[in-house]
Amino acid sequence: MLAASCLGFDIGCETIIKGSLAVIMAFVLFVGSVLIMLSAVFGRRMGYLVLAVSFFGWMMILSTVWLTGFIISQGPDTPVNLGPRGTEPAWVVESVGTSPEPVFPAFSEYPGNAGWREPGTNDNDTASVQSVTSATQAYMADQANAEMGKNADEPGAIQTSDFTVQNVEFYATEDGVSLAAAHAFFTDGGPILTVFLRHDSGSVPRYSWMFLIGSTLLFGAHLPFLDKAERKRKEILTGGTAPPWYGPA
Repeated sequence: MLAASCLGFDIGCETIIKGSLAVIMAFVLFVGSVLIMLSAVFGRRMGYLVLAVSFFGWMMILSTVWLTGFIISQGPDTPVNLGPRGTEPAWVVESVGTSPEPVFPAFSEYPGNAGWREPGTNDNDTASVQSVTSATQAYMADQANAEMGKNADEPGAIQTSDFTVQNVEFYATEDGVSLAAAHAFFTDGGPILTVFLRHDSGSVPRYSWMFLIGSTLLFGAHLPFLDKAERKRKEILTGGTAPPWYGPA
């Protein structure tokens, strides 16, 4: 079903197919038209090399801006990670049940024992509680719908709002891992379940780094060939013999 999630992403297959086709068509149209003009002037080989070096050089600059913003001119408070974003920081459910497995030793001490902290009234704690609540509700709704064999958008499917989350507490391990635990239950009735969560810092700049590293490697791979082609062209222009012409490139 095209509307279902595709390739492990939380994006419909129809959206991925349309987006991929749009990118391919845009690349053929905009990059291909430039390649045709360069090939008409420099020839096919050198035209490609000029295009490749220019494109990968531009991608190096763009991906650097994605990573750092304009930090050089605007200071350390400049927004970063402005390009394609990888996995966002999020709370991940480790285990859930009436007596769930304590993946981390601290989980066995919940609730209220040493180290566990009840949220305060500051903005950071309020946001963290909301994030834990949303992650717990989404996980439990997904599990309930999976057991019933339904998608979230089907009639009669369980919604995140059908679950109540309470008694949220936080714990910071010696290794710097942020943990959370809470009690949750189905609003219309059911057992009170204990939910253990771990905060995943994500990898937001992942794709920006991939573009930067890939562009740098490809730029470096094409540059020597462009230099060699330019030297040959210079020799021809200063008295050498041009290769035979076989029509438009």
